[in-house]
Amino acid sequence: MGRLNKPRMRRDNVYSGAFLGLVFPVLGFLLYWVFFFSQSMTIGEYWDFLFSSGNMSGALSLAIILNLAVFLYNLSNNNYETVNGIVGATIFYGVLIIIFKFL
Repeated sequence: MGRLNKPRMRRDNVYSGAFLGLVFPVLGFLLYWVFFFSQSMTIGEYWDFLFSSGNMSGALSLAIILNLAVFLYNLSNNNYETVNGIVGATIFYGVLIIIFKFL
């Protein structure tokens, strides 16, 4: 008897895109800390440093660059609903960046 092929569920939806769009900048934030600051300060000290020095908006701006890779990957695979979720999450981070920049 042949192998039964289950239909693959596509994860092309706004919710998975929003999840990816929210998680990848967090990973970018952590990777930036690991490569540049982990030898000199803990993650808590880095967090406090970003708030006290007013550099949180810059760190978030660098972190959301990872969303570009996820965006382009899903765009090339025609996952347009996922792309919509990624764009929404990126706009959310953009609002946070503006808040941290001017407040």
